[in-house]
Amino acid sequence: MIGAVRPTVRQIYALAATLCERGGEEFPETRDAASELIERLRIENGHPAPRLEDSPRPPLRRRHRGRGADKLARRIAAEVARELR
Repeated sequence: MIGAVRPTVRQIYALAATLCERGGEEFPETRDAASELIERLRIENGHPAPRLEDSPRPPLRRRHRGRGADKLARRIAAEVARELR
C-alpha cells in the first residue's frame, strides 16, 4: 500500500476491544490473559496453525525505543481479527 498510514496504538486497542465485545469476550487485562484468550479462540475456531507453545520462538531482536508497543498492538489486533473471522 503506497502512502498508507499505519493505525495508531489507540486505534488497534479500540479495534481489539470492539472485536472482543462483538464476540462476547472480556478484553484481557494482561499479556498472559490475552495469550490465553487468543489460544482458546484459535482452538474453538479450529485454526490449522500449531498451538503457540508448540511453535519455536523467533530469535530475540533488538528493539527500537517507542516502536515495541505499536508492533505488539498490531500483532494482537491482527490475531484477534483472524480469530473472529
